[in-house]
Amino acid sequence: MKKNELTPVIRVDPEKCVNCHACIAACPVKYCNNGAGDKVTINHQLCIGCGSCVHACTHHARLIVDDSGEFFKALDKRERIIAIVAPAVASNFPGRYLNLNGYLKSRGVEAVFDVSFGAELTVFSYLRYIKDHRPSFCISQPCPAIVTYIEIYHPELLPYLAPADSPMLHIMKMIREYHPQYRNHKIAVLSPCIAKRREFDETEIGDFNVTFIALYEYLKNQGVDLASFKALDYDNPPAERGVTFSMPGGLLITAERDSPGIGRVTRKIEGVHTIYPYLADVANTIRAGGGGNGELPLLVDCLNCERGCNGGTGTRNSETPMDILEAPIWRRRAEMEAKYGGSKSAEKNQKNVFKVLAHYWKKGLYDRSYQDFSKNYTISIPKEQELTEVYKKLRKYGPGDIYDCNTCGYGTCYGMAVAVFNDLNRPENCHHYDLSLIEEDRETIETLNKNLGGQVDRSLSFMKGINDLINTLNEQIMKQASAIEESSAAIEQMMATINNTATMAQKKQSAIQDLVEDMEQGRASMRQTIEAVGTITRGVEGVGATIKVISGIAANTNLLSMNAAIEAAHAGDAGRGFAVVAGEIRRLSETTRENSRNIANTLTGVIDGIKATTDRSSATDTLINTMAEEINGFALTMTELINSLGELSIGSREITTALVLLRENAEAIKDGYHDMMNKTRELETSMELITEMSEAEA
Repeated sequence: MKKNELTPVIRVDPEKCVNCHACIAACPVKYCNNGAGDKVTINHQLCIGCGSCVHACTHHARLIVDDSGEFFKALDKRERIIAIVAPAVASNFPGRYLNLNGYLKSRGVEAVFDVSFGAELTVFSYLRYIKDHRPSFCISQPCPAIVTYIEIYHPELLPYLAPADSPMLHIMKMIREYHPQYRNHKIAVLSPCIAKRREFDETEIGDFNVTFIALYEYLKNQGVDLASFKALDYDNPPAERGVTFSMPGGLLITAERDSPGIGRVTRKIEGVHTIYPYLADVANTIRAGGGGNGELPLLVDCLNCERGCNGGTGTRNSETPMDILEAPIWRRRAEMEAKYGGSKSAEKNQKNVFKVLAHYWKKGLYDRSYQDFSKNYTISIPKEQELTEVYKKLRKYGPGDIYDCNTCGYGTCYGMAVAVFNDLNRPENCHHYDLSLIEEDRETIETLNKNLGGQVDRSLSFMKGINDLINTLNEQIMKQASAIEESSAAIEQMMATINNTATMAQKKQSAIQDLVEDMEQGRASMRQTIEAVGTITRGVEGVGATIKVISGIAANTNLLSMNAAIEAAHAGDAGRGFAVVAGEIRRLSETTRENSRNIANTLTGVIDGIKATTDRSSATDTLINTMAEEINGFALTMTELINSLGELSIGSREITTALVLLRENAEAIKDGYHDMMNKTRELETSMELITEMSEAEA
């Protein structure tokens, strides 16, 4: 943190904040809270650390901030640490506060000092200041929340703050001055106050602010039983009445010992909702030039917490009854008085205490100065016209709209207006604003109700028309459903026929293929036949030529036989036998020529037959080729037909599926119709009820 910045001592858990504004209502300075968003946040530079919001938040969204975690980590690291303990320890750990010293030393704390002795030194410093400077008015400052309040909101009161340290600073400065062996040790402050962190930062002394509530929770979670540790006294001289300093009026009780009658010129005041309005009134008095004629007390013994430090912001005693809180303190006071001589010897006690305090008091050692943080307060106050505009945003148009209901948390409508003007809140958090909207809505609803009846009547008329249309639609739907059923049955039958045809065509496809193959074989056989006939024709033609040769030879033989007969006749009897031979040869040649002629005639017939066969074979071949081409064409056509039938069969399955869906949709439409009819009847009934309600409102 920067030197001129205030350390956060309260934090917000945004997960738990419900924006209820209980924190703003409890806060004495209001504008450190920002309620303009969905969660209320804190401006730490305006927060005085009074802790009121922590106790007011029933959702536990406001939490204290202290240094207990860092303190125990430092102990674990064996850092050199001493501790000072506030007098409220007797109330927060009743009967075990000295055992706490034993526990601390068991954890490595080298020495433990009692802030009650610092309270004795504080009263000593106050009385010296009053004696030496004779102020007309002095405000005590043990409470850091009050100091911060004056530093931020009323810097005009800074000259009136006691220029002496708090009891905690007194004891820490005493340790540094009179116990040099601890001069470089870190100091842990066991405290009932979350705002003490601010005091340590401003004065640059004090390292850990360990609140009693955090210490209690730590011991509980760790299972530490203080009774198991030895009760050890403090490492400083005993205090006397200073042990009562944690109670409301404790300063006055201690001061009465050394300055009897000081109570008559002292104002004792405590509590968040008492002390801060009081200080504001004092500031107004001083600004107005008053206070110099005895209007103000000599000393103000003031505390932030109503139950004093015993029920401070860093304790768990904020709701504990005062008697229970203070009983351990009174018992301890009796014990301390006994150490200094007993309550029956007040004068002797005073001397003994004075002697001890004088030894540890040095002029100037415990002086305190303060900082002016008023620059943190940047809240703008709206001028009259600006305030009017803000009120308009809040829907406040006249004195009758100023409720001061405190629902917003600011106590007055003016306070809320200032927050809205500074963007610290929004109109939606104003109760009157919400009521105004509700009223407008009510008027709007009444107007709507007036028109609602007519609209409902027209709606009912429309509903009747819709019902008629729905009935007509129902008839069409029923006809459509019947047509779909009939079409579906016909299409299913057609699909079955197509599927059967496709199956038969597929079966015939192999037969067609066999026919094509047989035709090809027939064509091949016909070609072989034609070739064989050609071969025969050529053979017959060769035989004809041979017969012609034979016929020629027969003619020549016949001629030779005639010549032989002539020669045999010439020979006479010698040639008679030759003539017989020649005659036989002539008959043979004639027979041969006749046979050759018959064969030739036969061959001519055969050749003519072969030629006719050849011509017919050629014609047959042509016909076979034509038929083969036709069969091939037929086969291709059948293949395409079969493929088409197959595709048609597949398509038929899709058509069948579509028909199933169509039937299902038809059924769904019928079901939807019935639902629609039911809904329209319900709507009609609702419209009638609305009419009745509207008439009742009217």
